[in-house]
Parts: sequence; structure tokens; C-alpha cells
Amino acid sequence: MEKKKVNSKNNKSRKKSQKKDYYVYECLSALIVTVILFAVSFLSLIGKDREYSENENRYLTTKPQFSWSSLMDGKFMDDAEAYLSDQFLLRDKLVSLRTGIDVFFGKREINDVYIGKKHFLYEKPSEYNEARLKKTTDAMNNIRARNPGINTYIAIAPNSTEIVSAYLPSNAPVPSQTEQIKKIYGSLNGFTPIDLCTPLKSTNNPQDLYYRTDHHWTSAAVDIAYVEIAKKMGLDPASYQYRNLAVTDSFRGTLASSSGIFSAQDTISIPTCPLDVMYRVTYVEEERVTTSVFDPQKLNSKSKYEVFFGGNYPEVVIESSSANDKVLMVVKDSYANSLIPLLIPHYKKIIIIDPRYYNGNIQDIIDTESVTDMLWLYNANTFLNDTSIAGKFS
Repeated sequence: MEKKKVNSKNNKSRKKSQKKDYYVYECLSALIVTVILFAVSFLSLIGKDREYSENENRYLTTKPQFSWSSLMDGKFMDDAEAYLSDQFLLRDKLVSLRTGIDVFFGKREINDVYIGKKHFLYEKPSEYNEARLKKTTDAMNNIRARNPGINTYIAIAPNSTEIVSAYLPSNAPVPSQTEQIKKIYGSLNGFTPIDLCTPLKSTNNPQDLYYRTDHHWTSAAVDIAYVEIAKKMGLDPASYQYRNLAVTDSFRGTLASSSGIFSAQDTISIPTCPLDVMYRVTYVEEERVTTSVFDPQKLNSKSKYEVFFGGNYPEVVIESSSANDKVLMVVKDSYANSLIPLLIPHYKKIIIIDPRYYNGNIQDIIDTESVTDMLWLYNANTFLNDTSIAGKFS
């Protein structure tokens, strides 16, 4: 009996000791985590601010300016929270870790990016907004009606969700861009429509037509689109020879930045121009002249696709030594940047307008430059979302 009492006391004493050890362990763990968080936050505050995140492809929040009014209305605390979130030490690694965990547990859409198979990332397709598109096509019809003598063409490229559908995640909601593009073409008057969906779908290797980490099309897709566009515009695509030259194999694009998934890299190739065709490029608003449509410095940056023209600009003019006297105006988004170099030998002058940045009078340019041909070249997602056409071409 006495022995049982002693054992009982020992058990109680052992349990108390275990509880005490567990409590100490919990306190120490909480203390260590608190110290680490405090140290990281402190180092983040005293460290040099990063202005730009290459992984996320955006500018980061900088130190907020303190004032009593901003403190009282809560703005300072909101700005401080955003600042700490952006400038937190090891932030890029933590973002990638969190994304990896999300994907491991089955998440297949992050920040409007579909996570596909074979390391393919897809830009979530844009919605077809009838009212918005009517304003856009009405404006395009107006500019066409004012210039009946100009040969006017429309080429809308499908995005990777339409062409590389085999790698899409299961049950991802994807509308038919082929049908959307047909509907857009049907609402335009006097335009010569160029079907890019059929030839792109007919290729044996659709996975080669789009970057895995970016929303743009590759040189393989551009080659196909160029032939279709050239034939419709009465040009001979076989009249000069070019080849695609790989300039980088370490491209990670906007979809990788948006999703936080950096498991793949892409190769960017640029087309070579015939040696007997000389040209110069004028960036009108920047008052800058170059002798190439390529900017090799961009290959050392995150935005490597900007090797084409150095990015997007309101108005760019290309003057070439081509024997053809025709003048082409291209109204476009960034998909056109990688295709326009192939059109240079076919035109004496090419005037490039990006409505998202252009604020001038399009009709003045048409009249002054005696434009003979006009090509509207977009990708479907941008065209469906773009409101700048209606605002500047009506």
C-alpha cells in the first residue's frame, strides 16, 4: 500500500515536471519566433530599400512619410504595413515557398494565372463584354469610314489557352477565343479579317508557340502568323530569307512573376533582317533615333521580351530602303512587337501606334504620311480589355 502511494506521488511529480518542461518549451519556442520576427523586421527597416522586384515585375513600396494627420487617419499605419510587406527580408523566398505549398495542395489558379502541366502557365482569359467591345469596334469603323481608300486589315491572335489546351489544369473555365474573334470580325465594316486561329491550331507542336512563363507568343508562332498576314496583305513572304536567332534561354515572364512560380525558363529568338535592307527607327515622343528594332540591353533585365523595340511606345516610325513605296500603319499591342521586324522589307515606311500610350490625332498622321495600308494587330486578351481605342479613335 505504501509502495503504491509512493508510486502515485512519483507519477504526479513526473507529470508536473513534464507539464513544466512543456510550458518552458512553449515559452522558449514563442520567444525564439518573436526574436526572429523582430530581428528580421528590424533588419528590414534599417536595410537598404529595394525599389523593384524582378521576380514580381513591379515597383515596391518605399518608406512612408510620417505626419500626425496620416497617423490619425490611419494612412501611415496602412502605408507602413505595405512597406514592411514589400521590404521584408527574404520576401522573394517566402513568396515562392508559399506558392509552392499552394500548388502542392492542389491550387491551380494564382493571381489570374492558371497553373498547367509541363511547367506551363496561362493568362486567365478575358471576358467578352458586349458594351465595351461595341465602343471599340464603333471607333474602328469610324476611322475606317473616314479613310475608305486605305487597305485595312485586322489580325487578332488567340492566346495560349486556345492553342496549348492540352496542358491546361482540369476544369479550368476557358471560353472559345476562336468564336470570340469571329464575333469581333463580324462587327467590323470594310476590314479584311485575317484568321490566325486555324493555322496556329494546325501545327504539330502547339507547345512551341507560346512561352511557358509569359503571355506572349514565340518566334515559332510569329513565323506562322507572318505568312498568313503577308498573304492577305498581298505581300510575298518568300521574297526574302531570314532565320530566327536565339538571344537568351533564361527568360522568365510576367506569368511567372504574377504567380510566383519560377520552375521554368524560356528561350527568346529574334528574326534576322536581309543585309540589303537598311532602315532607321524613330521613337517620336522620345525624339530618339536608332538603327535597329532590337534592344540587346533588355536581355540583361527581367523584361527580356522588351528586346523587341525596347518595350511599348506611343509612336514609332521605321523608314527603310525597300523598293516598295507603300506606307503601313500598325495599330497594335505588344504581340505585334515581335512580328513587325518581318514587315520592314515590304514597306518604305511603317508607322506604329500603341493606343494605350498614344495621345495624338491619328487622322493627322494618316493624312500627313499618305498611309496606304493599315493593320490592326492584337492578341485576344488585350483586345477584349482595351478601352483606349474607343477613347482615341472615335
